[in-house]
Amino acid sequence: MEFDAYIQWAESHLSERAGVTREVKGGLIHDWSAEKFIANRRPEQVVKLLQDYDRYREVYPEVTESRLISREGNRFRASLQIKRKKVLTVILNTEYEVDYRALDGGGWRVMSRSTKVEEAGGGDHGFLWRLNSYWTITPAEGGVKVLCRSISISRGVPTGLGWAVKPLVRDMPRESLEAMLAATTKALE
Repeated sequence: MEFDAYIQWAESHLSERAGVTREVKGGLIHDWSAEKFIANRRPEQVVKLLQDYDRYREVYPEVTESRLISREGNRFRASLQIKRKKVLTVILNTEYEVDYRALDGGGWRVMSRSTKVEEAGGGDHGFLWRLNSYWTITPAEGGVKVLCRSISISRGVPTGLGWAVKPLVRDMPRESLEAMLAATTKALE
């Protein structure tokens, strides 16, 4: 699958900034990154927030349900229900495997890979098939620098439904990334 090949390439280039939606057979790969500086915080505080999956629904506006499924050391499994509204309302039940890795110099790398993405209530409109997020959290003078890169795949925009589906499919990955990073910053301030 083209998505798997793209992920393999992207995971070896995580420090690169991204901002692209790329057509592939039957779908669209969305690869976006955003960066924030959070004053007066340390990398461990960001990691602690990201590992608190049971609180995600309180921190992240798009998350309506969240829970930690399991933890083995720095490897987590989590479940999130995500609600996104833009012309149409989409509710997705998702699960992730997440690895937290300490980096030299006091930073962290977080690799979150989806293992399940299903639309609530059945059906599959293909709004989102897979979603991986990669966080690089590094100490900086006066605070912490947080870079998040989100790579997802959705179906292409069908002919005739473009007016309703196109804004959701094309804009959702970038907007969700920006909202997640803004909510992370707000929760830490």
